[in-house]
Amino acid sequence: MRAVAVKQAPAAPPPSPEAQKLLEQLRDIHEPAPVSWWPPAPGWWLLALVILACAVGVYVWWRHRRRQRLHNRYRVEAVRLLQSIDIGERTALQEINEILKRVAVTTFGRSDCGNLTGLPWLEFLADSAAIPCPDPARKAVLEHLYRADTIDKSASEAFRRYAVEWVKRHGEKHSRPPIPGTVEASNV
Repeated sequence: MRAVAVKQAPAAPPPSPEAQKLLEQLRDIHEPAPVSWWPPAPGWWLLALVILACAVGVYVWWRHRRRQRLHNRYRVEAVRLLQSIDIGERTALQEINEILKRVAVTTFGRSDCGNLTGLPWLEFLADSAAIPCPDPARKAVLEHLYRADTIDKSASEAFRRYAVEWVKRHGEKHSRPPIPGTVEASNV
């Protein structure tokens, strides 16, 4: 076989002493420091403020709803009690009236409605919720409330429906006008 002679490149001449000094001063290439995540860009600050405002808004709304639910818990319980009354019993009207009276005393105070009966009681109920009392319910309260000898299921059912509606709608929005001769009436 034949040997092929490879021509080698001439060796580089050694650097001069001045070049040697300059080469010694060179350092490796350093990468720049990574970009810091702090402080964030203005868009991130804005997003954080929006998220914080939303969180505060949700908390305030949740707290308000919770307070309302706790404040109106007696209404839910009264409606449940009214629905559980058996209209066929002789004491159904008295039970419905008793629940209505308890709700009224809880809301308006014993001095305003605790001693009302008959027509003044029905007027109080109509004024405090702006719901007209149907005639069968009115008849049940005025004629059959304290009579245990008769049972009028339709009148009892009408009174119960009226009572449920009154419990749901009485109070805050429709306040009762002041009773003449009281301190509230003299201030008006």
